[in-house]
Amino acid sequence: MKTNTPFTKEKQLVHTKEQAEIALNILVQNSQGQDLELGIFRLLDQLNNPRLTELLDSYPDLIQEYELEKLLSGKIEVKDASRQDVKTAGLLSCLLLLIHFYFDKDQGNLNKCNVDDVSQFDSINYIMNAISSEECISELFLLILSIVGIDYFKKYQEKMKDPDFVLKQTVGFDNDPEMNEHIDMMVWFALVRLFIEAIFIYYDSGFESKNIQL
Repeated sequence: MKTNTPFTKEKQLVHTKEQAEIALNILVQNSQGQDLELGIFRLLDQLNNPRLTELLDSYPDLIQEYELEKLLSGKIEVKDASRQDVKTAGLLSCLLLLIHFYFDKDQGNLNKCNVDDVSQFDSINYIMNAISSEECISELFLLILSIVGIDYFKKYQEKMKDPDFVLKQTVGFDNDPEMNEHIDMMVWFALVRLFIEAIFIYYDSGFESKNIQL
């Protein structure tokens, strides 16, 4: 997939293993796993692409036939489907798996020695080797943008500079008619971005050695 994305490491919300653990613990404590999953299906509904939904349902079979990295590259042709739909279905499928693996694991620990945990850890690493967190977030952002539109997103960015607006979103009682149409989608994107950045750092065994501060 493309590497020249707007969500670079320098602009990440999460930069260290400690920050990743804190972020993930907060998400777990606030039971955000279900909200993250529901957001994906709301995104699907708004994209209104039946073929994309079919591809998502059949992705386990596609992974048996093709390498995940190739599916996510958009270079694989599937009958009656665009390459972009194949790529998008792969992205959403990976995200659903990451959410499921993290929020369903026992006591926040995949290091227990049993077959299921080892299998899940291998699956997470398989996903992480096929796509970077920056690519994942950037692709999601483009999907969001296709729904909300550039004008709405620019207004949202401007609103986010207003502390009063941010506070209202945090406590959930915003009544801004200009923003209400897609505000749930934007809040979900912020949440899922935090999760993706944290999960990729949390399970990257070589993260510390690759990010030594000189």
